[in-house]
Amino acid sequence: MRGRFITFEGIDGCGKSTQIELLKQKIEQQGTRCYETREPSDGPVGCMLRQCLTKRIEADERTLAALFASDRLDHLFNKTDGICQKLDEGIHVICDRYVLSNYAYQSVRAPLNWVMSLNSVANDTVKPDCHIFIDVTPEVSLERMAKGRFHTELFETKERLTEVRNRYLSLIEQLKDKEKIIVVDGDRSVDQIANAIWKEVSALF
Repeated sequence: MRGRFITFEGIDGCGKSTQIELLKQKIEQQGTRCYETREPSDGPVGCMLRQCLTKRIEADERTLAALFASDRLDHLFNKTDGICQKLDEGIHVICDRYVLSNYAYQSVRAPLNWVMSLNSVANDTVKPDCHIFIDVTPEVSLERMAKGRFHTELFETKERLTEVRNRYLSLIEQLKDKEKIIVVDGDRSVDQIANAIWKEVSALF
């Protein structure tokens, strides 16, 4: 049986990493294999993107949008640890960010239709069984990051996070009839969020 593909979305600091690990543990408790990954990926394009996000490399935002789309294709198709190969082997995959992140973050400075077209091959190749959007306000996001970070990345300002969150919410409304998108209130305890997520996705496993 082909593996399930679940993606986590949300503005920076929403708590995705914690919830991904908890969901992975629950899936593995069902006796099946689960692979955790992220975007930008750990591949060559992804490593370049991470340097852009930490401001070690400067790049125009349209260039970043194209790089994110390119990294996604490598993430899907590479022969070392590509998502497509994992799914074909029956391994469930949880990904920290996928196409919705690209749409929400890059459409602040680039046309949304263009960003979507950049991702059309990826989207046509592998659609997530569900997207999980953990919703927090920019104020909560910045407060959490201030506690656990020694530096901020490129998009981690209140103004940008506000714009990105608004775009996420608009995209969810736009795509709700085409994609399975689960919106979870991230301003709750870790266990409450984890239980809400498992209630929504457990039927997949």
